[in-house]
Amino acid sequence: MRPQTGFPQDDRAKEAERRWSELKEERTKFEPDWDEIARLIRPQRGGFRLDTPTTRQLSKSLSSEGAIAHGHFAAGIYSGITNPATRWGGFTTPDEELNRWAPFAEWLDGAAAKVHRSFSPSMSSFYPASFQLYGDLAAFGNGAGYDQVDLTNRKFIDVTFSLGEIVVAVDFHGRVCEAVRKLHLTPRQAIREFREDTPAKIQDQAARGVVEKSVYYWHVLPNEAFEPYKLGPRGKRWLSRWICAADYTLMRERGYEEMPVYYPRWDVDSGMSYGTGPGSIALASARKLDVMEAATLRAAQRAADPTKLAPDRNTVPLDGVFRPGSTVYGAVSMQGHRLVQTEEFNGNIGLTLEEKRAAAEAVENAFYYSVMSLTGRTGISDAENRVIEEARLRNWAPHADRIMEEYAARKYERRFRMLYRAGQIPPVPEGVPGGVPLMVSYTSAAAMALRASEAQAVRSLVLGDLLPLAQLKPEILDRISADDYAEVLHEASTAVPQRVLVPREQAAQLREARAQAQQAQSAVQMAAEGGAGMKELAQGMQAMQGGGEG
Repeated sequence: MRPQTGFPQDDRAKEAERRWSELKEERTKFEPDWDEIARLIRPQRGGFRLDTPTTRQLSKSLSSEGAIAHGHFAAGIYSGITNPATRWGGFTTPDEELNRWAPFAEWLDGAAAKVHRSFSPSMSSFYPASFQLYGDLAAFGNGAGYDQVDLTNRKFIDVTFSLGEIVVAVDFHGRVCEAVRKLHLTPRQAIREFREDTPAKIQDQAARGVVEKSVYYWHVLPNEAFEPYKLGPRGKRWLSRWICAADYTLMRERGYEEMPVYYPRWDVDSGMSYGTGPGSIALASARKLDVMEAATLRAAQRAADPTKLAPDRNTVPLDGVFRPGSTVYGAVSMQGHRLVQTEEFNGNIGLTLEEKRAAAEAVENAFYYSVMSLTGRTGISDAENRVIEEARLRNWAPHADRIMEEYAARKYERRFRMLYRAGQIPPVPEGVPGGVPLMVSYTSAAAMALRASEAQAVRSLVLGDLLPLAQLKPEILDRISADDYAEVLHEASTAVPQRVLVPREQAAQLREARAQAQQAQSAVQMAAEGGAGMKELAQGMQAMQGGGEG
């Protein structure tokens, strides 16, 4: 049954506004720091305490160290978590034998490949949106985004929006379970998005060319009346409501199988809805550095344009100016004494270059700039790159699991379900037992680095130590497991499909068939050699007998 929408003064619309006000109360304690972080480190964001964040005054910090270090850190998260150059996600089951079964392994690879293709720039804006989200995570410790299907253009919509326009609630376990987004739209923007669902009042404003914006709410919450297999929103686990606050009209009520809003957090305390990030750590030093730069500039300005000392107003007119090469009348008395003098100022403000450099380094250290800026540089050996990569992972990898849980893994699973429901991913092969859970296998940067280190150690042991020793002691080769060696190298190369390696059982059958063929060939060869020997023996006996008769 279609839900009743389009009526003004709807209680569900009023509930969305009430939840916005209620949930924003907890956010107010973070907003002053967020505004400062935006001013000093991430100027693309801001206006958290304003009703309309886009109307904020744009300001710039006097130092760029914070913004530069933040940019390197956000890029490091991007390349380490959802790098488009690597297959950072896949699928697996708890049954290892089933995972190695060739038909099912090919299905897993094919499903993962389609999910990754759906993230490509030709299908969605996932990667640019993710970089924006990682920038918010690095600065404020929180990021917000959503995704949906664009049926008209047959693409996916991935969007990151400002933290100033969203509030969230968490459940008993600290997971984000409710979100309210507040945005301002012109009548024309509202009609283009909601079409016939737009209230008549807004349609009339659009017809009259009104450009003033109105408030709209998007309320996403759990469906408390969820009933499986029901049609409409009642059969969905999540409800989505679009509200026009002008007359509290519920314009749309839809449902989602999965939560469409993503709100990852860098580090969050138990019971808190909002997290903190490296920007909170860098904020104190960024403030100090900004004050130092301001003091230095004021001192330089004072030295370049010093204060003039005059006996009275008549000596220098109030609108008088001092220019290099110009003449100042009345500045010297008849006796040759200077009547206008410059205030003495030696330029020392008590700040040293070392103090400013220490403040800048403190900001950079909060964003791990010393290792983030070295990643990918030329002229560095593989061993040095591994050391840098391990240092980078030790610094921020503990937080990567939370980002995976609250963003990347959820995004990957939801994208798979969307593709599967659309018929873009085929059913599992026949013979797969029912009830086996399909899980997202995320390969984090830390895991990839660990596997790469393990593979390098295995190569060094086998190729560098055991094979040279086998020239003197061939029996050492009996200690090498070819299957384990191949699987270790394959697991370290996440981009290599599973179908490249045949299952162990199939490899064992091939070895057995090869051994039987070699045995048969040896038997034939031995028979041939034995027949030739018998022939030579018979000829020798015949020759001996012939010689005796003679």
